[in-house]
Amino acid sequence: MGKENKNNTKLGLFVTIAILLFTVGVYYMGNKQNIFGSSYKISSIFENVKGLTIGNNVRYSGISIGTVGDIIILNDSMIQVDMMLENKMQAFLKKDAVATIGSDGLVGNMIVNISPGEGTGQSAEYGDVINSFARLETGEMINSLGNTTENIALLTMNLLEIAENINSGEGSVASLLNDPTMANDLSLAIKNLKITTQNINALTGQFQKNMNEVNQGEGLLGYLFKDSTFEYQINHITEGLDTLIRSRTTPIMENLEASSKDIAMVSADLKKIIQEIDLQEGLAGAILKDSLTAEDFKQTMENLSQGTDRFNENMEALKHNFLFRKYFKKQEKKRQKELKKQADAVVHR
Repeated sequence: MGKENKNNTKLGLFVTIAILLFTVGVYYMGNKQNIFGSSYKISSIFENVKGLTIGNNVRYSGISIGTVGDIIILNDSMIQVDMMLENKMQAFLKKDAVATIGSDGLVGNMIVNISPGEGTGQSAEYGDVINSFARLETGEMINSLGNTTENIALLTMNLLEIAENINSGEGSVASLLNDPTMANDLSLAIKNLKITTQNINALTGQFQKNMNEVNQGEGLLGYLFKDSTFEYQINHITEGLDTLIRSRTTPIMENLEASSKDIAMVSADLKKIIQEIDLQEGLAGAILKDSLTAEDFKQTMENLSQGTDRFNENMEALKHNFLFRKYFKKQEKKRQKELKKQADAVVHR
């Protein structure tokens, strides 16, 4: 009986100690993960989280300030990482901070590193999304470096092969380098270039000399630039041309002006006539606007035409009347005589 009580006591003591150790461990881990402390959430968006999981640490300038609370896939190229941070860090974390994903050592867990920005922005509030930056990983750097090394090795081998071909006289480049005629042509080209350069220098010196002579008033150009009488003569000729042009063009312009005035007067008269026609004033207005007047005027013209025709008939009848026949014959002879006289005058010309 005593032995059983002793075992129960040991068992109870062991369980108590285990519970205490478990409680301390949970508290320690919870305190480390900021479970029991006040916290606030910020987020950042990445293209690749690189194996980051919920519960991984979040560090700010190397200091652990929280953990990864959640990882949400937004689409095929955007992943949102929610971070639960200590509430006391809100005063130091600004909106321009940048989040990156890295590893805790060479083979450690993935963590989120937050780098401070310029420090002049506002403090990051609950639910804000800060900028992210995709850092190049060591493996990617090693792969890129390996590819670069391979490319350099291939390039070196190609250069060595080209050098060997040149030394052995193979290829067009070797032919150009080993051909004596090419060397002579190149030397001759260099000499010609040197002579050309000397000629250019001589021409430049001569041009500079001529410009100095012009500035000093020597030579024809210097005389033209320095002689004041030449300028006076040019001005005199220009004034003469202006006077001649003015004397020739002035009458033409005056005639044009007078013609313009006449045209303006004629236009005014025409405008006045048209206005009178529009106002039904005068005979033309009455004929154009009043249909009765136009009809009367038309009837009058027809009567005049008929009267003229009847007058012609009466005259023709008088010609055949025996009382007036002698008179008309006398007039016809007189007319024929005048026509013959005019014809004789034309022939004598």
